[in-house]
Amino acid sequence: MNAVIIGPLALPAPALVILLAFFSALLAFQWWQKRRQHNHCEGVLWLIALSGLLGARLAFVWRYQDQYPDLLSMLDVRDGGWWWPGALLALPLLFLALWRLPRQRGGLLIAAGAAAASAGVTLMVLVALQAPMSRLPETPLYNLQGKPVALNATTGGQPTLINLWASWCPPCRREMPVLQAAQDRYSRLRIVLVNQGERAGPVRRYLTEQGLRFDFLLLDPHSTLSQYAGSTGLPLTLLVDAQGNELARHFGPLSSATLHHLVQTHLPGVSP
Repeated sequence: MNAVIIGPLALPAPALVILLAFFSALLAFQWWQKRRQHNHCEGVLWLIALSGLLGARLAFVWRYQDQYPDLLSMLDVRDGGWWWPGALLALPLLFLALWRLPRQRGGLLIAAGAAAASAGVTLMVLVALQAPMSRLPETPLYNLQGKPVALNATTGGQPTLINLWASWCPPCRREMPVLQAAQDRYSRLRIVLVNQGERAGPVRRYLTEQGLRFDFLLLDPHSTLSQYAGSTGLPLTLLVDAQGNELARHFGPLSSATLHHLVQTHLPGVSP
């Protein structure tokens, strides 16, 4: 399961696991402090959690450093670029806190156990709820000339990245140059943009103003694909195999690095 849909909110599954683990640790630590009547020092848990997030980001940036053009892009976490093995950076701080804060040692161990248990249970639930690979819906879309086009026909028998977007969506606008560059870079990956809920006129005008060119651009006037995905949030990117089976999703804007990570993780045979 790539994300958990809560009403209009789409929360990436790894983020849900981390949040539940942290708040489980925080509640367990507070319970222990209340029983022991110790001074509150939850700040150490926040420091450990932040170091884990920092490690996950640094690991991702280091892994895909050639995909980031400058320091500002590395600092822009809106692309969702996290490599979770880097979260192990939190362990040295945990061990340091256990050594330097002997009076809080019991609480820290209980908090660590609660976090591990919460993460394990959440992962098991997400795996149990994991739906089998599903084919794209047989929904008619339209090109800019108004002619109906079957979505499955656009895959062309090759792996396909389907991006759901709208011209009024600022994050969608931010990722457009990335998708246009990917169109030329990944020769064995088809890039298909499916506009959600707009007419051909505004879409064509936006593309012309921005100087954008896409080989496969379709209109989904009734946002059928958003309904299939169970999310109204944009942008949303679906990765499907050559048979049209969904492999993965990415919520939020793509950077060159997160797109590269998505492609290499799920389709190792596809390389630039």
